[in-house]
Amino acid sequence: MKASILQIPVSRSFFFAACLAPLSLAAQSVTIPSGVPLRVQVDHRYRVRAGTVIEGHLIEPVDRIDHVVLPVNTRVTGTILGMRRDPQHSRFRALLDGQFRPPSMAAVRFDSLRLPGGATLPIQTAVTQRDATVVTMSAHEKSGLRAQARDIVKARKREALAVLHHPDLGDRIEKWVYAQLPWSPPTIWTGTEYDAELTSPVTIPGPQPAPLLEAAQHGTPTGVIEARLLTPLNSATARHGAPVTAILTRPLLTPDGKQLLFPEGARITGLVTVVRRARWFGRNGKMRFTFRRIEREDAAPSVIHGQLAATEASPGSHVKLSEEGTAEPSAGPGKYLAPMALGIMAASAFDSDATSNPIHSGVDSNGFGFAARILVMGSANAVLLHTFAVYAVSKSICFRWIARGHEIDFPKDTRVQILLNPR
Repeated sequence: MKASILQIPVSRSFFFAACLAPLSLAAQSVTIPSGVPLRVQVDHRYRVRAGTVIEGHLIEPVDRIDHVVLPVNTRVTGTILGMRRDPQHSRFRALLDGQFRPPSMAAVRFDSLRLPGGATLPIQTAVTQRDATVVTMSAHEKSGLRAQARDIVKARKREALAVLHHPDLGDRIEKWVYAQLPWSPPTIWTGTEYDAELTSPVTIPGPQPAPLLEAAQHGTPTGVIEARLLTPLNSATARHGAPVTAILTRPLLTPDGKQLLFPEGARITGLVTVVRRARWFGRNGKMRFTFRRIEREDAAPSVIHGQLAATEASPGSHVKLSEEGTAEPSAGPGKYLAPMALGIMAASAFDSDATSNPIHSGVDSNGFGFAARILVMGSANAVLLHTFAVYAVSKSICFRWIARGHEIDFPKDTRVQILLNPR
């Protein structure tokens, strides 16, 4: 009887411990809300086949309040769903470049995270492919065509060296070769980047976020903050004065790094101050937007004076940022040098001995990929050589000098850096 009486408190203690265990685990977890994008880079090359499992890793950390909850190199696993039409590319332009396969890209879904501790968490995502480089603010001085040509030659040398020293050199060469062919097998290349936006919250085991500072303890913030756009912007559709919203992706700390001013997730609002859509004869669109206010949940909004200091942009768009934060695509010296170079090559194609040299013929027959070069080199036909040479220079002049210029485009979730001025 005594034994049974002694066992009662023990059993109750186990009962209460079992009840409190989930609460203690919940207290040691952090929830990432839906809508947060995970920047994923694919680790290998995959042929696009529905059901194929793909693997990647995070190349941007995910912060929550004031600390990192998903570090860089967190492993991510997903599945290829199939192919979908790429709405960002023109079918007509692809045909003119000798690409007979409709522009398309792989449809992908990422569905699991493997944390550094080894735990695997299921996730639900909506995935968008990204192809972007970082463009920083700079002052642009007027220079002559010769200086611009030197700059572009230096840039091409840097790009060539970067390609030669790239760890995925084989993939890059194969990708370039496929781009010259009229058809290529659909492929996800090593290093392809995706934004996997969470469509449902994810709970990550970890410490509770630190308590926020009182609003009275900070004044007007300054420095550079990192954010992502919630408002998609395009110079063709945006209007002057249209609202712009972004959200902090990294916490803003005091200069000594010991106190939190604004947590990750703080909302930043502003408006479009300059916008011009692209026009005919190669005149590009441009846009500038500024941020006026930053707010946190526990305090009144703070007034800021923020301008665009850096942004993601497609590598082929040649976006430049002025000192005032105005973003504008730039054709650069290629607008004049490319047609001039193609014109010289087209003129050389009319030499009497041009068709007798296959290498000469292959170089002069630009504008339609390998298909045109192989056809001209194999047939040694002067009419074909002249046709493709004139076609190349005509297409370059049309798209660079006559057609409508490029719009400036900032899709949703574009990463930006915002410079906060003290004034």
